[in-house]
Amino acid sequence: MNRSGLLAVVLLLAGGDVGAAAVEMPAASDCLSGAVVQEVLVQGKVRRLAEIKRHLVGDIVRADLCRAGSLLVYRVTLLDPTGKVRRVLLDATSGRIVYDSVDK
Repeated sequence: MNRSGLLAVVLLLAGGDVGAAAVEMPAASDCLSGAVVQEVLVQGKVRRLAEIKRHLVGDIVRADLCRAGSLLVYRVTLLDPTGKVRRVLLDATSGRIVYDSVDK
């Protein structure tokens, strides 16, 4: 069993949120091209980042729509109010934060 799978089992036994634990930061090669991004937006498969970014505190430096396992996520790089760089993953359908480097 890989490390992510083991962590998911441990969290499940402890009563944690397995969905959030299983999401890892996608590589650049997992991110969608502009044409594909437009297609999934038009099809309603994801929400626009402008609709869901209000949960984020800080300035967005970069954002990409990527695949992370079975999810489509926005991979966002933020400059927070203290000047620290944060990497955040937002579920592109719900807007829920599924990874935040500040927690790591």
